[in-house]
Amino acid sequence: MSGTVLRTLRERTGLSAREVARRAKVSESYLSRVESGKANPSDAWLGFVASVLSDALIEQSTEPAAPASDDNAP
Repeated sequence: MSGTVLRTLRERTGLSAREVARRAKVSESYLSRVESGKANPSDAWLGFVASVLSDALIEQSTEPAAPASDDNAP
């Protein structure tokens, strides 16, 4: 998984790098270096981060949709 893909997935979840790092129990600075292509993470490290991103995407997909606004309501 490339750093750009990782960043794209993180941004899609709406999570900050700090929050992903906190949940995955990894260094925020290392996450930033991976996302910018300056570091090559181990498979285990990627697994921790991928698990956090996967959980966040699942949470998003199971959240109830906000009710549509009714502009004609009294």
